[in-house]
Amino acid sequence: MSDYLLAKTKKACYINFMFSSRKCAIKNCHEHAVTGSRYCYAHLDNFNEYIQNISASLSDCDTMSNYKLCHAELSGITVPCRNIITSKFSETVFNNMVFDDLSIKLCFFDFCRFNNCSFRKSDIRYSVFGGSVFYNCNFIDSEILHSNFNGSTIKNTVFESCDLYYSSYISAGIQDSSFKDCNLKKVSYLNSTINNTSFKYSNHEEAEFDKGQMP
Repeated sequence: MSDYLLAKTKKACYINFMFSSRKCAIKNCHEHAVTGSRYCYAHLDNFNEYIQNISASLSDCDTMSNYKLCHAELSGITVPCRNIITSKFSETVFNNMVFDDLSIKLCFFDFCRFNNCSFRKSDIRYSVFGGSVFYNCNFIDSEILHSNFNGSTIKNTVFESCDLYYSSYISAGIQDSSFKDCNLKKVSYLNSTINNTSFKYSNHEEAEFDKGQMP
């Protein structure tokens, strides 16, 4: 994949981390090591220093590829690259994070928590957010295609002027949110609980809702 993307992006600079399942070096720890370290998040000596080093490494690069950071907690960071591909951030907490103008492809954000995060003008494709919690987040002018939000909890969150083609919100809990002026073609909300949520101006006719729940 890297060779293909390099051919397409002349100025691309890649951090080619291995997307591996290497276990933490601490005896009897069953968690996976984070990228660039022998240890898992819980056993890093100085997590702030680790994040600073990674951010510095990415500051002049376009793409983060094959990265792994799970069970972590990140706060107040603007993502320092333009693309994240084939990376895994399962069960991580994101507080006050900025994902604006970011392309996310083939990534796992399952069972994460996003508090006060911004995804303006993001391009998200073939990614998994299943079981995650979104509180007070915004997705404005974004493309979120073929992505999985099944079982997620979405509260006080805005999807506005978004293309959500073929994404899935099955068994989700959606409250006090908005899907305004969105493309909902082939989007599924089956078996979801939807309260005080607007679908104004969206083409919801080709979306799937439970009987009696159609906006």
